[in-house]
Amino acid sequence: MFDGGLYVFLLRLKSASTITVGALGEQFFPPGWYMYTGSAKKNLQKRVERHWSVKAKRRWHFDHLSTALDSEPVGAIVVPDGAGITECELNRKIGALVGNGVPVPKFGASDCKAGCPAHLYFSGAPVSLLGLAQVHEKAAILMPGADLWEPNLQELGGSDNNSD
Repeated sequence: MFDGGLYVFLLRLKSASTITVGALGEQFFPPGWYMYTGSAKKNLQKRVERHWSVKAKRRWHFDHLSTALDSEPVGAIVVPDGAGITECELNRKIGALVGNGVPVPKFGASDCKAGCPAHLYFSGAPVSLLGLAQVHEKAAILMPGADLWEPNLQELGGSDNNSD
């Protein structure tokens, strides 16, 4: 596993929740799929794993959502440092992929200098990790309790063979 890089965490919220999110205050989150874009200078896998564990201390905006009673971590895509993409560029690609639904303005982006509306996107329709991984050729997939998977996206998406 690479040490530092970017990640997009995928979480499913099974029912509507009103959650107090630090300085953003009380926010409403409809049921659906949430994608949070972040980065870690080191220990990338530990950062991602932290988001799917119960935390005594909530440090980031996403900690408030990931510990909601009806939240279900799905996994994350990770992109290594040096892959030629910034956190905000990855964030914008994810937003474009899922329709740019911003549930809470400035969520996860209070210090963003690139003008991102948020680093959290929402989709009412199901979202897959494999679909998210297609935003960058160096993306790998992390899932709770599993090893890192680096799919060959060209082979997975480019096959015309139909064995049905």
